[in-house]
Amino acid sequence: MIREIIEKELVEIYFQPIVSIRTKKIYAFEALTRCTYQGKTIPPYELFALALESNLSLELDILTRNKAIEKFKQYYLKNNDLLLFLNFESSLINTFDKNLRNYCFVETIDDIVIPYKNFVIEIKEDEIANTQALEDFCLYYKELGFAIALDDFGTGNSTFDRINLIKPDLIKIDKSLFRNIRNNQINKEIVKAIIKMSHNSGITVLAEGVEDEDPICLSMKSNVNLFQGYYFSKAINELDSNEENKILSKIAEIGNIFKQRTIDSINKKRDLVNNYNLVSDKIIEQFNYIENAKNIIGKELDNYSTLEAIYLIDVKTSKQVHDTSIKSINDRFKPSKNGDEHYLKEYYYITLESKQGIFLSEKYISYASGNICKTFAKKFELENESYIICLDIIIKRN
Repeated sequence: MIREIIEKELVEIYFQPIVSIRTKKIYAFEALTRCTYQGKTIPPYELFALALESNLSLELDILTRNKAIEKFKQYYLKNNDLLLFLNFESSLINTFDKNLRNYCFVETIDDIVIPYKNFVIEIKEDEIANTQALEDFCLYYKELGFAIALDDFGTGNSTFDRINLIKPDLIKIDKSLFRNIRNNQINKEIVKAIIKMSHNSGITVLAEGVEDEDPICLSMKSNVNLFQGYYFSKAINELDSNEENKILSKIAEIGNIFKQRTIDSINKKRDLVNNYNLVSDKIIEQFNYIENAKNIIGKELDNYSTLEAIYLIDVKTSKQVHDTSIKSINDRFKPSKNGDEHYLKEYYYITLESKQGIFLSEKYISYASGNICKTFAKKFELENESYIICLDIIIKRN
């Protein structure tokens, strides 16, 4: 069957658009293989598995890649800024020999006269065991002018040390990290860490497999610009003007959603600061002297369901005054105590630098309870000495 499919070229190439929200344009396409044999649809993973079993991986890879390149020509002639992402079978890279390379697609590109810079070679580095072959492959094609993208990064056996080896131009964050990301704080932090590392290393980031607003807005907040997924478009056989207008409309739509979410977030943060500024004032005004603060803090903590903990810091020494008043803790957590040092904590030194003498942290997961929290801090004066009150606020999961 697989031999007949290859010999009769019974495969079609579909293009899934990759969009740039910043430029409001279709930035690229990824070439994806589709096959129907005797009325039955054969999924790509099954098709390539059959080719591997029959020792026909190279033949199928050459066929699909060349058909994709030839199909891309019509779009390139209309817009020569477009890029085409080409998948490369991992088993072939595993056996790559720079002296025996013959994947034929470079010749096809030469025949239709498209610059190599308009092509991105996608590789799944976690499926490639031969590190030397992987390095040789990437170096060879990068020197020709092709861009290299790491596909499905962040899952499976993806390793950060491979980034230094491959030096990719682009990283595609795997779609599994975006599932239910609104409620998955760990995946959210993993995604942000990958984005930050990539940007600091000069690597472009693409969020792959995005299907709803949440992963797109989270990625945009971290300055990701390139997106691919069903939210914008499925893989399509031909991109006509109607399909293109639908995609452009979705780009404009998410841009407006992101702007509104950003405004809402700013207003929410302002309200949070104003609210806990008043709460801290109500607590502080009950202090007659620092020695009685502990009892007052303990009582006040019970009055606010959204507070997890309250503690005080001596500005002059940067050390804590009294033990932390806290509602509940797990067995492994030890809350900070009287005399503990805080001089390297943002809620200490940023509060001191702030003109208003207040600070609100980013979200974090509390070691004490596992809750998502923010810390509000405010500087105040008591008995001619300066202190900082810190309120650990429980933030509801969205």
